[in-house]
Amino acid sequence: MPTAPDGFETHELDDEHVLFVGELPDALRLDETGFEALWQLHPEEYHEIHLHGRAVKTPRWQQAYGVDYHYSGRVNAGLDVPAALEPYRRWARETIDPRLNGLLLIWYDAVLGHYIGKHRDSTKNMRDGAPIVTMSFGASRVFRLRPYRGRGFRDFPVDDGRVFVMPYATNLAWTHEVPKRVGDRGRRVSLTLRAFATDE
Repeated sequence: MPTAPDGFETHELDDEHVLFVGELPDALRLDETGFEALWQLHPEEYHEIHLHGRAVKTPRWQQAYGVDYHYSGRVNAGLDVPAALEPYRRWARETIDPRLNGLLLIWYDAVLGHYIGKHRDSTKNMRDGAPIVTMSFGASRVFRLRPYRGRGFRDFPVDDGRVFVMPYATNLAWTHEVPKRVGDRGRRVSLTLRAFATDE
């Protein structure tokens, strides 16, 4: 099994796969003003994906930065990384994996019923063996993992400042989601970092 980054707890999902759970350092926590600035980055339109042979809009806002992100039959073109996000990429590279170069921001508003259904992240252009790192800001949610083509699930609370590190093999063997629940309140932003092969 892979080894947890320093300061992260290991949660065993089965005999072969784990999820690492940690926290952002205090210097990277967002106050109300910082969160609002991050929230205002969301696109005006929902991204379209290819699902069951047709184009559908995602029930959330999302935008790639740094590197194009290929998934669900579409490409989310990577914009330049905003200065406000660079400290998070730098911390993730120094703490978790120096190959992390692609960022994806997702904005969830409970009033609008935003969620993300169960899925495995696309590994197109992803560097083999690289982890997937997700940082959470704002309102609490639940991060749910299910064994791919299996039964049952594991729920992990997603609070402000929480960081998940999903090893490459875990993403292949387990789906993940942020389900829509009646009790959800407020707004949440997630920042996910991945390592992609580029022409650079």
